[in-house]
Amino acid sequence: MSGMNTLLTSATVLASDFELDSDTVTPGVLGFLVVFAIGVGLYFLMRSLMGKLRALPKDDDFSAGAGAPADGASAAQASEDASSEDTAPRT
Repeated sequence: MSGMNTLLTSATVLASDFELDSDTVTPGVLGFLVVFAIGVGLYFLMRSLMGKLRALPKDDDFSAGAGAPADGASAAQASEDASSEDTAPRT
């Protein structure tokens, strides 16, 4: 167990003596390759997402916030029925 403490103390002493020149330290080739790989992965992920979105059925009659009628009628027909009920004379 004391060997571990000695190693930790040695690493701390060595790290405190080591200086990095902030003008010459760069990510290097490995950093570029990692960022490039993330970009390529993102490209294919977005391409897959767009394919899945294009495959979704388009429902132009469906307005935001209005639910689909339970009987399967179109939203336009449901709104037309609702407006005709409002204007019908009551007896």
